[in-house]
Parts: sequence; structure tokens; C-alpha cells
Amino acid sequence: MDGACPLAGGPAYRWSVLRFPLLGVPVSIHWSFLFVAVFGLGVYSGWEIAAWTGAVLIAVLLHESGHAFTAKAFGASPVSITLFALGGFTSWAAPTTLGPGRRFIVSAAGSAVGIAAGLGVIALSRSGAFDGVPDLVWVFLQSFVWAGLVWGILNWIPILPLDGGHMLLHALEMVTPTKAAPIARWISVVTGVAVVATAFYFGETFLAIFVAMITFMGFREGRSETPRARPTPRVEEPPDAGPPVFPI
Repeated sequence: MDGACPLAGGPAYRWSVLRFPLLGVPVSIHWSFLFVAVFGLGVYSGWEIAAWTGAVLIAVLLHESGHAFTAKAFGASPVSITLFALGGFTSWAAPTTLGPGRRFIVSAAGSAVGIAAGLGVIALSRSGAFDGVPDLVWVFLQSFVWAGLVWGILNWIPILPLDGGHMLLHALEMVTPTKAAPIARWISVVTGVAVVATAFYFGETFLAIFVAMITFMGFREGRSETPRARPTPRVEEPPDAGPPVFPI
């Protein structure tokens, strides 16, 4: 689930089925990412499953690239991206100059890229740019919009360890550094409980279980954090939601 990503050469990297550089950032795709195809069953069939899986892969890679290149622009190094288990996360070594304000921007950048890409595809579609394309292309485009736009918005919910939870944490660090972690943790729990209750009310059982799991994980991981008066460098900083087990 969510947590620090091992830098290149770690276990997840060694178990990858595909590795390649993306503008200087090493990308590792773990074999378990193919599990995303399972969530297309019952909705798609045949080559549509491949279109769904490919669209999700590209959307998640764009999301992680938003984190990676923003962190790199702020001086973080090394930076790496790992995709697996229906999602992905970015690891980066934070320099001492990377304060909570910039960490907030890094955390927000992933979903921002996904949302922008999804809105871009919608705008092109409404302009008629995709008129007459084969049905398989429509499956790809619809899957991409769902994975980029919808998940991007959901990922901004202030629940640790989602992007929104990290954004909340870093915003609080700018106001009250020593109390930011416990405040963010409890806001995360309250928000998580509210989302779980709402999901159950509308019959979204899978979503409710997913949110309950990540809320519990964020609370448990947050308890081990110690308050700090000012930002300190960390060897590995996971700005993203970690590998979400959600069909994004």
C-alpha cells in the first residue's frame, strides 16, 4: 500500500517487467500492475481490456510524472517512479531547501496533471477531434479520462496517505510545524469516516472498503511520526498516494 518507494535497485525495481528512463527519471513497471486488467472484466471484453489497461497505465504514469518532475525542478535527486498494484508512486530524496510550501506543490502536482489531461481529452472530444474514431479508441479515451480526471479529483480528498492528505499535512506545517502531523492525522480520520459512511449510504461498497483501508493505514503510519519544528530532509519522500489498490 502506501509508503516510501525503494529507490532504483530495490526489491520492487528488481521484480519489474519493464524499466525505462523518462526524461532522465527512471521508471519501473512492476508485473502486478497488470492486475488492473481484472477491473475491466465485466465491462470490457477482448481488445477493449488491453485499451483499458493501456489507458490506465498512461494516466498513472502522467500522474506520477507530475510529482517527479516538480520535485526534480525543486532540486530533489534522485527521483524515480514505480508503477504497480493498480497504481504507482514517486520516490525522491528531498534537499534541505524543500520546505513545506514546495512539498505541498509536489503533492498537488500529480493530480493536477491528471485532471488537466482528462479535461484536455474532454475538450478535444467536444470539439469533434475524435469523431469517427473506432470504438476501441473510444474505450481508451473514456478509460483515460476516468483514470486521470476522476481519480485525480478523488486523490485530493484530505485523507492520508492520499495526495490530499499530504497537501493538508504540508499546509499545516507552514502554520504549526510541531502539531501538523497529529492534526492532519485526525482530520484524515474524520474525513475518512465521513467518506466511508457516504459510500455505504450510496451502495458503493468497494469504495467504502478502499477508503476505510487507506484511512486506517494513514492513521497507523502517522502515529510513528514525531513532531518537528522545521522541515528536515528525508532520504525518501513519497509525495503521492503510494500504490493505491483502487482501479484508477
